[in-house]
Amino acid sequence: MKILVADDHPLYREAVITQIRRLYPAAEVDQVGTFDDILTSAKRSADAYDLFLVDYHMPGMMEAGIANLAATFSGTPIAVISGTANPEDVRASIRAGARGFVPKTASADHLAHTIQLVVAGGTSVPADMLSAPLPAEIVAGPEWLGRLSPREREVLAAVARGVSNKQVARELNLAEVTVKLHLRAIFRKTGAHTRSEVAVLATKAGIG
Repeated sequence: MKILVADDHPLYREAVITQIRRLYPAAEVDQVGTFDDILTSAKRSADAYDLFLVDYHMPGMMEAGIANLAATFSGTPIAVISGTANPEDVRASIRAGARGFVPKTASADHLAHTIQLVVAGGTSVPADMLSAPLPAEIVAGPEWLGRLSPREREVLAAVARGVSNKQVARELNLAEVTVKLHLRAIFRKTGAHTRSEVAVLATKAGIG
């Protein structure tokens, strides 16, 4: 396990690293304090990181920085930590490609749970976001639900639980590539763009 923690507050970085090492004692954890250092460290590293854990409000980050990381290192999942957890920040993060979002006020167990889910290929979104209105371009209601096939609903329910594609395939006795095709159809029919948005839609619709 190899994780890069990026935050411009050294004390918070140390606190997060302590939690990670409790969760994964053998993990290799690097830390940086600027966005440019993320790029430098990731490009210099001989082995790819299993996770980027980044502060949303550090200089150079926010939505544009996350999108840059997601495009440059597409094989590395991103989880965001933030001193604020308003719905717009959460949406901006997942829209840019993040797979998880953790408020800095969250408990150690919450942080650990998010890391485990994201590293395993799942998603983790704050419960507060579920009670906030979704973007206008995403329609949560019977209209899109009626367009899903029974199998697509099963895949959607698994995604809502934070299950990875590999686990979904195992649960439903499908090939992983088939799960990806179902997800692509779900994205098209719901108007969502990421697994996190789909998970929120499913939860609001009572699926999962």
